[in-house]
Amino acid sequence: MGKLKPTDSLAGQKTKFRNLEEITMTIRVTRRTALTWAAGSLTCLVMPGVSLGQSAAKRATLLMGAPGPRLSLAPSYIAELLGFYKEEGLEVSRIFMRSGPAGMTALVSGSGDAYYTAPGEMIAAAARGQKFKIVMAQSSAHTLYLVLTKGYAAKFGLTENMPYEEKRKIAAANFKGIRCGVTSPGSITDGFARQVISSLGLNPAKDAQIVPTQSTENAVSAAANGAIDAFVALPPNVDQAVAEIGAVPIFSVTKDEVPGFKSLGGFVIEARASDVESNPELFQALVNAEVRGLRYIIEKSEEAASIIYKAQYASMMSPDTWRTMWTKNFPQFQSPYFTKESIEAWISLGMVPNVTDLKSIDAASLVDMRFVDKAVQQIGWKVPT
Repeated sequence: MGKLKPTDSLAGQKTKFRNLEEITMTIRVTRRTALTWAAGSLTCLVMPGVSLGQSAAKRATLLMGAPGPRLSLAPSYIAELLGFYKEEGLEVSRIFMRSGPAGMTALVSGSGDAYYTAPGEMIAAAARGQKFKIVMAQSSAHTLYLVLTKGYAAKFGLTENMPYEEKRKIAAANFKGIRCGVTSPGSITDGFARQVISSLGLNPAKDAQIVPTQSTENAVSAAANGAIDAFVALPPNVDQAVAEIGAVPIFSVTKDEVPGFKSLGGFVIEARASDVESNPELFQALVNAEVRGLRYIIEKSEEAASIIYKAQYASMMSPDTWRTMWTKNFPQFQSPYFTKESIEAWISLGMVPNVTDLKSIDAASLVDMRFVDKAVQQIGWKVPT
């Protein structure tokens, strides 16, 4: 495929929200409805025997759980930019999704072979009888941030580098009524916002307005126009928002400022279980390339940073902003392994609506690390612990 195109300037998106009413009128979807789409009613979309990825051997359609490149998925992009996919005899194409539920819909319907995302929607779908496998971890933690508008942060004297306990005390005393943008109900941004608000001793259902905006880009636009006070985002959206609208990141998973969130693990590669069993060669090739990509990032950090910046971010941010972003978020790249304990943590933390009992799902059956085991063995890599 051709060179990946970077996302547009966040504050310059065509979709502008002038007020909260416009946002809430745009999306009238409850968390329950979104999870129903992702897990229950999607069954009707499945066509037995139809899988786009299986129509041509050694070709894979990758569903990316974001509307544009995300730093957390760097192993996949490095695998492409350095030709690791080609060396595995694999040709890939990408479809960028605007939300987690939308991506799960696409995976279940057969629009792609693998989905790069957080596993929340998959866990909900599995609890309703859908069959999936996680075949690799792209990152070891979600580098999510709660980001405040410049004015909202200044109102309470909050800054990014204040001591955690001081930030938490101020937020707990003043965040009642906060309007926080998330991508969609049931997404990881939604769960993150609710977890942060709950950790402050507030009730996210009563003491805050959780506002679906369809995408992080729309959330930044809404923040710039004063329609919301805060939003949840990943790099590079966070760093762009800081540079473009003076936004203030306030709580970070990387700094372990959101209780329990590190235990969730990071972004993963998901696939339909039937595809994994019927076409293991495809998934082995995919994982081989991306394990090499992750190893390259870990062992050649400076080279990887330069390659990714030139290919994806040079038109989006300055070298200094990129360097800060890379340094802050590099700790997420640790291991290609994902564990059942992380699946269980999603449930224990209440991140999967309507799934509260650990016994209601076989977490071990969702994790299939055989391809990672073989890929690591083939290149003689001792994965950092």
